[in-house]
Amino acid sequence: MSSSDIFTTYMSKKITRSHTSLIDAAKPLIKAGEKTSLVTKMSLGIIKHIGTGKPSLKFHPITGGIKAVVRGNTTIQELYFYTQETDTVIEILTESFPLSN
Repeated sequence: MSSSDIFTTYMSKKITRSHTSLIDAAKPLIKAGEKTSLVTKMSLGIIKHIGTGKPSLKFHPITGGIKAVVRGNTTIQELYFYTQETDTVIEILTESFPLSN
């Protein structure tokens, strides 16, 4: 199992408490969301086991913010970032994702 398949519990004042499991590939995004005042709340979505592939990051607009779909080597997780500055937050999150550099 690769490092991007490891699940951890992640706590933050901005994260809703309904779900706290996080794949390693998503950690940089959550840390970036914590640091910026543009993100008011974050929610961790479900984790799905999928076939082997390359890590990636995609964004989708939602009411009140953005949904980020983070793929690790064998897992995928949805993250929700609530903000009024979606374009700026997408830039911040993209820069924090290791494969975007």
